[in-house]
Amino acid sequence: MKAYYNDGRGRYGTGESYDYFYKYDDNEEQETHTSNDGLWTYDFLPPDGCPEGIEVLRYNGCETNITIPQSIDGNKVVSLDSTFDGFYELESVIVPEDIIYITGAFYGCENLKKVTLPESLESIEYAFNCCFSLEKINIPPKIFNFSNAFSGTKIENLTFPQGTKDISNAFSGSGYIKKVSIPGSVTCMDEAFADCENLSEVIIENGVQNIDDYAFYCCTSLLELEIPESVHTFGRLSVGYTEIREYTDARKTGYKIKGEEIVPGFKIKGVKGSAAEQYAKENGITFIEVKGK
Repeated sequence: MKAYYNDGRGRYGTGESYDYFYKYDDNEEQETHTSNDGLWTYDFLPPDGCPEGIEVLRYNGCETNITIPQSIDGNKVVSLDSTFDGFYELESVIVPEDIIYITGAFYGCENLKKVTLPESLESIEYAFNCCFSLEKINIPPKIFNFSNAFSGTKIENLTFPQGTKDISNAFSGSGYIKKVSIPGSVTCMDEAFADCENLSEVIIENGVQNIDDYAFYCCTSLLELEIPESVHTFGRLSVGYTEIREYTDARKTGYKIKGEEIVPGFKIKGVKGSAAEQYAKENGITFIEVKGK
């Protein structure tokens, strides 16, 4: 496979300047570096509050099966930011130990099928968004931030590890996710599974305190949800709601949203006297009592 640019530096067809990086202000001097072999563009992480090492901003080569190096030019790699963003042909990648953060590194890698992640990893914000061919992934135990991580993937079943904090928009709009398990450590789940129409089984562990705005909005296959006694706050249209649609053509490809309604047949399970029972009562949802744990 050849590079899109005549100078051979990379394979981006976005129309943007090859040297543009979203994270730098237009007026800010960019002190990026290119590796001795020409394959990687990187920057040093700031000394305050960050681990010592470099953040890889771009892969400049054309190989589609890649093992990311643990060090580049003698500098430890600890972060990936937009590294392979838009590299449609990428098929597999091995992320080595010591990498802690992945931010949008594989966004839009439509052909990515196999990923190996390290035990050191803690955050995968936007990491695999729009990876349309990704069906399975190993989840290291230290990851706490899954914000916007998996929208557009083919992943069907996922258990978030203990210690997870943020799953906001984690699967928003996914047409494949069917089953998830949410640990009690989760503190943020805004729109986590909004528009996941095939999601049918959800386990929420005791310890979760808030079910945030639109967390399970338009989950039309989710007909029953057990909510632990620890939950005391429900956000806007967080549980049990779906859109009322007025279709504008016979093939139902276009529609207008006319409001919201409770998913037909939806039920909440919970402890008597809990916030879950109160939410069910206030929203006209069938409530099934279970014993506290």
